[in-house]
Amino acid sequence: MALTNNSDFYVAIQDAGINRLVRHVMRKRPSLFNYGTSWVASNTQLLCQSVDVAPEVLQAGNPLVTVLDPLPIIGTSLALNYLVQLTKGELDFHPGNVFTLPGELNPPLGKQHLGVHFQVCAGLGCPPAIGLPTPSRFLGRVAASGANLARISTNDISVSKNGGIINPDGGAVVLPTRELDCFCLDLFATGGAKITGAVGNQLIQPFVDGIDIVDIKPDAIKNMIECYALLALNQGILPSIGQLISKFAFSNPLPPNLGSIIFSASTTVPNNPAIEDDQLKAFINLDTIVLNLNIPPTICQSSGGGGGGGGGGGTVTRTTRGRTRTGTFDLTAAISAKAFGKIFGALVKGFHFSCADHGSYGPFSVKYDVEAHLEGGSIQLRNNGTIKVSDLEVKWDNLSLNLCVDIPKQCVGGGCLIPNPLDGCILSVPKICVFSGNPDFCLPINLGGLITSEVTFTASVRVFYGIGSGVTNRWQIVIVPEMPFDFQLIDIADTVGNLFKNLFDAAIDGLLGGLLPWAKDLLKGVFDSIDDMIRNVLDIPDDIAGWLMDVLTSLGVFDVLLSGVYDFLANNLPALEIDDPFQALDQSPPLIPVRVPIEFIGIKINSNEMIIEGDVGN
Repeated sequence: MALTNNSDFYVAIQDAGINRLVRHVMRKRPSLFNYGTSWVASNTQLLCQSVDVAPEVLQAGNPLVTVLDPLPIIGTSLALNYLVQLTKGELDFHPGNVFTLPGELNPPLGKQHLGVHFQVCAGLGCPPAIGLPTPSRFLGRVAASGANLARISTNDISVSKNGGIINPDGGAVVLPTRELDCFCLDLFATGGAKITGAVGNQLIQPFVDGIDIVDIKPDAIKNMIECYALLALNQGILPSIGQLISKFAFSNPLPPNLGSIIFSASTTVPNNPAIEDDQLKAFINLDTIVLNLNIPPTICQSSGGGGGGGGGGGTVTRTTRGRTRTGTFDLTAAISAKAFGKIFGALVKGFHFSCADHGSYGPFSVKYDVEAHLEGGSIQLRNNGTIKVSDLEVKWDNLSLNLCVDIPKQCVGGGCLIPNPLDGCILSVPKICVFSGNPDFCLPINLGGLITSEVTFTASVRVFYGIGSGVTNRWQIVIVPEMPFDFQLIDIADTVGNLFKNLFDAAIDGLLGGLLPWAKDLLKGVFDSIDDMIRNVLDIPDDIAGWLMDVLTSLGVFDVLLSGVYDFLANNLPALEIDDPFQALDQSPPLIPVRVPIEFIGIKINSNEMIIEGDVGN
């Protein structure tokens, strides 16, 4: 069964790939998973669990810990330092093979469910065990011990009448500590996924609805911690993971200047997204596609938008890169033949061709100026891995010819009508020569709108790895047409032959118009029909329309068009590009963006769909 039977697009992400993404994000954006007071953030060597951080995070000076207010001590103006960390995060999709659920969550993992496992560590900064009989004694002993109060020095604190500690700025005084008292627990959760948001801004959102923290007593404390963890997962951690997944499923793959594609979730499947086969699967429809290629006409070549060169002020050298991993791909996507047809139709609208040139064809010289665009056509995905485009109509917006004719010189007369028997000639006929010019005349002919032609060709879809100079490396999915193209002239207006004949006859009459009547009569007497004579001399057949097409073919007008179509598809059509690394989380100063390496992308084609497979790195 085709992956796209119920949608235009299909996207499936393997749980192993998502876990690789999660680990990558934890290294690149540690502040999403570590929370504590400013004192903890400034003394990261005291974290309950060390944090594996990417070097560029440290180089950019990004925080490892998201700073929160200290934990207040009820009834006082005192507070404590604390820390909460989520470590070793991983997801598991039905049927479940990444980790084993605890008994409280009724294993095995249910249908259309996902599992979540995090190690949760927490630490509290209790003051040294020096006793706190009165605030003044406490402060004195703190000073004697060499410990420092966080946020404020002891000189700024006084003792109130009721024995409390006063902070002049009104904030809580954070009690000193040299270390955190830490513990770590395993948190397990089960849940599902849903699609949220309006069309054009939809997200795949994982959520949890069951949670269990292993080996914690009493139940009341366990319930409170689980309540907090449930909220933290659903409101904080999983939305970020959902954003990562949605980037691959719903994001517009085109650069903003080239147009947009709007996707929406299919409603014809029982579960969307579906959680099965160790994958999260999304079924997506193509609502609209608009391509703003803005391709200007150029001279004697197809117009180009620069997609093959990489754009952005740099250049990209295309190479090939094989897969190094084995097993199931992290990402599988499929495009239905129907959706591919929509995309092709949008691409066809971006083609515009023009050419102005000249050439010779026997006794004819021709200057031509042509413009054309493409319409219609059908596209077929084939099981041999190729794409066939049939009956792609060439609409000639302009097909102007200036056909100049060099007729061989023709002479009549010049003989002796009454000879003189003795010597010479009594009456001679003057010699009359015509068509001595070079060229003798030119015919302006515009065949725009009078002929219809079609192109059929085969192409393959290739994946290249583009190595950038001055731009980001990227994966490129491009169309590679196969030569030769099949070009057919399918219709010529009946008026084409008459148009040429009338112009031709008028030009002949113009050339002979200066002759005396007797000279015209003499020419017609010799040649019978001058028009027919000239057409015989020039080898112009009765099928004038077909002959004109032969002239255009011989001049290479159609070959130039076909080369233009090839160049448009192979070199100038903007490629579908995925930056490597792919930006999964945007920059949020001072936080640097999170970019995920793309290890591999491959293409397969059958009669139903085109399948794209890929792996993420790290």
